[in-house]
Amino acid sequence: NVGALIFIVTLFGSVLIITYHPPFVQRFLNELLNGGRPVTLETIAQALSVTAQEAAHLLPEGSATFAPGSDFESVWASIAEWEKITFIVTAHGNVIEVETKLVTGKAAMGYYNLMGGKSPLQGHFKYGDISEIGFVTMPFLGRESHFAAFFTTSGEVAYSMYVGREKHKLIESAKEKFLALQQKYKA
Repeated sequence: NVGALIFIVTLFGSVLIITYHPPFVQRFLNELLNGGRPVTLETIAQALSVTAQEAAHLLPEGSATFAPGSDFESVWASIAEWEKITFIVTAHGNVIEVETKLVTGKAAMGYYNLMGGKSPLQGHFKYGDISEIGFVTMPFLGRESHFAAFFTTSGEVAYSMYVGREKHKLIESAKEKFLALQQKYKA
């Protein structure tokens, strides 16, 4: 019963429900993911009173693998090989999306710097604050979706890079490269 699950989470805290009732959590997640509503790691985290990073670790088996934050530059370089990404940042209820071909940058003074070039995505990424990178497969509004979520040391998603689409369909070669990364970091 999903209502009972939410009640238990609210009453006793997420650690107890996750530790002692994993089948309930999995059933709740399956219903949430297949319910036809927009679901993100943040909405799962909010429903279970956990961080987005913890929510990613609770996804059904095979839905996510994880790279250590120390692999930031090599992961970024691998994603830069995809034909197109959708870069997403959520902040204060806003969702900012940039569709682009990702470019590589340089690490300097504590940041991974993207400067110059023709990419609309420029800036300075505090890579030392990334504790883990999740390679997540989960539906969004009933559509197949794959993304790399860059988790901060506090367990929140700093930003995500989604496999690009053309005419609403995943770019197959980018999807294959994503799946290869996901497989590389399989525990």
